[in-house]
Amino acid sequence: MVVRIVIALFISVVSGACYLFGLTRLISSLLITFGVICGLFFGLVFLLPPGSERITFAVNAEGESWPFFLVSLILIGMITYLYLYKPKGSTTTTTEELGSLHLQKLGFGVLLYLVSLFLPVLLWFPSDSTMASGSKSQLEIMLLMGVLIFIVGISAALYLIYGATKGGTEDNPALMRRFVPALFSVFHLDKVPALAAYLLVYSSQPELVFPKIAALALAAYIPVSVFLIKLTFSFEERTT
Repeated sequence: MVVRIVIALFISVVSGACYLFGLTRLISSLLITFGVICGLFFGLVFLLPPGSERITFAVNAEGESWPFFLVSLILIGMITYLYLYKPKGSTTTTTEELGSLHLQKLGFGVLLYLVSLFLPVLLWFPSDSTMASGSKSQLEIMLLMGVLIFIVGISAALYLIYGATKGGTEDNPALMRRFVPALFSVFHLDKVPALAAYLLVYSSQPELVFPKIAALALAAYIPVSVFLIKLTFSFEERTT
């Protein structure tokens, strides 16, 4: 356990340092690649026999795997676009004088990002009384509503956080474009969609496992990827 924690901390520090040193395109692609791997993993999980005792990561429910593969395919396309696009210089990207407004956007954005994960948990893990009185379709709707709240919430949070990246100083106009993604990667905020999908796939109640809804939660990697891509392009436009 200690070794795993040390490795995780090391990866966090390295990814954050790479953002600070300007390796934005490389680290952004690696973070999105983790979403691709998660999609492939969850897709393969639902191809395995449910409840298998020989496979430690098998789920206790049946379901379709193609939604997870579709998410991975979309993310692969976004990684391809990230590498094919070449910024043409500082034409559309603007730098604002760093002030309290940028710090407020960053603070509220991070707070909303975390709330968007913890609030839907109330719908993802209903009480025993709700489980007993609700039908399967009602439970599915509850989980779907939770996932939609999750996606909308983190999308709004990313919008605020991206606004914070426009702040800079005269000596370092790309200051927040370096600091914000470094903070984002150090605290593994990019992996929140994978965590949400994991909670939905490996629910302790098999009747609460709906693969398509879990794949929709994993699809929150799409707005995260858009955020990372736009941030990468804006950084390179300022430094080109």
